[in-house]
Amino acid sequence: MCEASRRWRSGARVPAGRAPEDLPRRERARCGSSWAAPALAAALALGVPQRARAEPPVPLSRLTGQVEIDGVVDEAAWQAIAPVPTIVYWPAFGSAPSEVTEIRVAYDDGHLYLGARLRDSDPSEVRANSLSRDEDVGDDSVGLIVDPFNDDATALSFYTMPTGARVDGTITGDLASGEPDWSWNGHWEAAARRTSDGWSAEMRIPFSTLGFQSETGRVTMGLSVVRWLARQNERHVWPHVPPKWFNAYSKPSKLRDVALTGVVPRRALYITPYALVGYSVSTPPEAAHRPVRDIETAVYNAGVDAKYGVTSELTLDLTVNTDFAQVEADDEQINLTRFPLFAPEKRQFFLERAGIFEFKFNLSGDGRLFHSRRIGLAEGEPVAILGGARLAGRVGRWDIGALDMQTARSDALPSENFGVLRLRRQLDDPLSTVGGMLTSRVGLDGRYQLAYGLDSTVHVVADEFLTLKWAQSLRSARPAAPDEAEPARPIDSGRAVALWERRRGEGFSYRAELSWAGDDFDPGMGFEPYQGYRSAEVYSSYSWLLDAGSPVAEAWLDTRVQAYQRNSDDLIESALLSPMFGLTLASGDALEVLSRHRHEAVREPLVLDGGIEVPEGRYLFHRAGAWLTMPAARRLRCDVTLEGGEFYDGHSFSALLSPGWNPSPHFSLGGDYQIEAIRFPARDVALDAHIARVRLKLAFDIHASLSAFLQYSSLTDRTSVNVRLRHHVREGTDLWLVYDERAGGETAHERTLLLKYTHAIVR
Repeated sequence: MCEASRRWRSGARVPAGRAPEDLPRRERARCGSSWAAPALAAALALGVPQRARAEPPVPLSRLTGQVEIDGVVDEAAWQAIAPVPTIVYWPAFGSAPSEVTEIRVAYDDGHLYLGARLRDSDPSEVRANSLSRDEDVGDDSVGLIVDPFNDDATALSFYTMPTGARVDGTITGDLASGEPDWSWNGHWEAAARRTSDGWSAEMRIPFSTLGFQSETGRVTMGLSVVRWLARQNERHVWPHVPPKWFNAYSKPSKLRDVALTGVVPRRALYITPYALVGYSVSTPPEAAHRPVRDIETAVYNAGVDAKYGVTSELTLDLTVNTDFAQVEADDEQINLTRFPLFAPEKRQFFLERAGIFEFKFNLSGDGRLFHSRRIGLAEGEPVAILGGARLAGRVGRWDIGALDMQTARSDALPSENFGVLRLRRQLDDPLSTVGGMLTSRVGLDGRYQLAYGLDSTVHVVADEFLTLKWAQSLRSARPAAPDEAEPARPIDSGRAVALWERRRGEGFSYRAELSWAGDDFDPGMGFEPYQGYRSAEVYSSYSWLLDAGSPVAEAWLDTRVQAYQRNSDDLIESALLSPMFGLTLASGDALEVLSRHRHEAVREPLVLDGGIEVPEGRYLFHRAGAWLTMPAARRLRCDVTLEGGEFYDGHSFSALLSPGWNPSPHFSLGGDYQIEAIRFPARDVALDAHIARVRLKLAFDIHASLSAFLQYSSLTDRTSVNVRLRHHVREGTDLWLVYDERAGGETAHERTLLLKYTHAIVR
C-alpha cells in the first residue's frame, strides 16, 4: 500500500533534511507510481487472467453541431447530451450532494469534449484563485480522466478551474502511488465562466493529445469525471467507485468503459524554436578583502525543440542547444541525516512522460536507476546540453522510452553522452508488468558508467501485489598509475529488492520489503543514497472511513519498522520503530501525531550540515512529532510540522511553518520557515539553523503573470532571488523575463537578467 494524499493534488513538499518516511501520511505521494517490479520466469507464472469488464461499454454521445469553447454550455448540441449521473465520493460516499452537478461528455471526428454546469447556492464563495497553468491554490475544479488505450494501467488527467486555468497529468501503474504525475503538459483547450448560480466550464481535447488504437473506427476508452467543491471539501464523481483505494476515481482499472465510433487516430508536429539574450555580473567572493573587478558577460543563445507523433501512441522529441532559463531555482535544504539529500527534477523536457522512465528501488526512499538531474547539471550548476532525442509512448502492450543526450564540456566534467532505454510490457492481467532498463554515461575522457536492471510487478490476487527488482552497475576504474603493470579492472556491483504489498485506502493494508545494495553499486545516471547494506521494512496501516454527518471523515493508525544492516560486518547500523495516528476532518483539516524510536550505530564520526559532528558509538533515542495540515481552499492557512526529543547524545527541536494567503486570483503569497535547534550539552556543542522561503505570485490574467521566489539559509549564509515574468501567448509560445541573483557564503555574488522567447509552430 502507498500512503498518499487523498486530495486530488497534494502539492506536498518534503521538509528539507527529512527522509520521505518522515512525511505526514496523507502528504506522501512519492511511492513509486508505475511500480513495476523484477520478476522473472517464476513471477510471470503468478499472473492471473485479464479482468473481465462487469458491464459492456457505454456508447459515448457524438456532438450533432458545433460548440464554441467559451465556458458557456448553452449550444443546442450540448443540450442534446444527457449529463452523467454523478455521486458524492468524499467526505461520505453516497451521501446527499450539497450542490447540483451537471457534467456532459461527448466527441466529434477529432476531439473529446467536456461541458459542465456546476451549481452553487452561494456563487460568491466559489473558490477561483488559479490563473496559471498547473497551479493549485485550493480552487473548485472539474476534471476528466481518460484511459485512451483502455489498458487499465495508464491514463491522462485534465482539470480546469473557474478562472479557466488548466492542470493536467499522467497516471501509470494503475495509480499505485496514489497521485498522478502533474509535470506533463498536453495540448488541449479549456474555458470557464462564473455564473449567477455557480460556474460552468468546457474542455476540448484533440485525439492527437490522447493517442489511441483504432483499426475499424471503433474505440473503447476508460473514462471518469470529477467535480471538487473546495470550501465544502466535497467531491462528485462518475462512475460510482467507492473510496476503498487512494483517489479511486482516477485509477484506470476503476474507470467506466465508453465506446466511440467513426474516429481515427491523429498525429501532430510541433516545432518550437527559442531565442535568448541577457547579461550577467559576477563578483568574486574575495572582493570583501581586496578590490577586484566584476566579471561581466553578455548572454545569448538560440535553439529549437520539436515534437512529432510517430504513431498515435509514440512521440519523438528532438532538442538542439537545450535551454532551461525559465526553471525555478532549487530549494535550500538542511541535511541532518547520514544520507545525501535528493533534489527533484524541475525541467519540463525531462518531466514530460517521466513515468515511462521510472525505475525506483524502494517505496520509502529516493533510490532509482535513472535520475534525469544527472544530465546537464553538476553540483547543482548547469552544464550546456548540445542536443538530444527522446522517444516515449506505447506500442501494443509495450511501454517504450529511449533517451540520448550530449552535454558540452564544463569546468567540472568532460563532454558526456547519456543514454537510456526503458521497456515495460503489460501481461495478460493488465495490472501485471515486466520490464527492464539500460543506462549509459560515457565521457570523452574515456570514463564510463553503465547500469541495467529487470523489474516486474505481479498482481497476485485482489489487492495483493508482488514486486521484484534487480539491477547491476559497471563503471571504469581509476586510470592506471605510471608504475602499475596493468590498469585496474572495472568495478561492478548489484542491487535487489523484493516487496509484497496490499494496496488499499480503506481497512487493512501493509507492505513488507527486503532490499540489498552491493558495496560499489553506483548507477551513473541514477541516485543511490547508500551502498553496502541489507534492509528490511514492514509497514502496516488500518484506515476507517466514517459516515456522513460525522465531524471526522477518516481515521488511520500506521506502524513502520525499518532496519539497515551493513554487508561488511553485519552491523545493524540504523533501526526505526514509528507508530502514527491521524484524523482527517470533514472540513479537510488533518492532524497526525507520531512517536519515533531510533537506533543508530556510528562506526566513524558522522558530520552533519553546519559542521555538527556525532562521535562514534551506539545511540538509542526517542522523539515525538505532530503535523497539522489545512485545506488549500482556505484563503488564509498555515500548515505546521513539529518534532522534538532526543538526538544521538543530545536533543533537538524542529519546526516547519508553511503559511499561505490567496485573497484573490491576482495575488498569492506563501512560504516556509524552518528551524532546526540542536544541543549536545555534554560536549558543549549547539546549532541553530534557519531556512526561510517566500513565494509571491501576481497574475494579471491567464496569459500574464509574475512570480518571485526568495530564500535564505543561515547555514550557508546564502540568499537567492528568482523573479520570472511570463507572457503566455498560446500553447508553446511564451515570452519570459527572468532575473536571478545569488549572494553570500563562499560563492561569488551573481546577478543575471535574461529575456527568452519561444514560438510554437504546429503542423
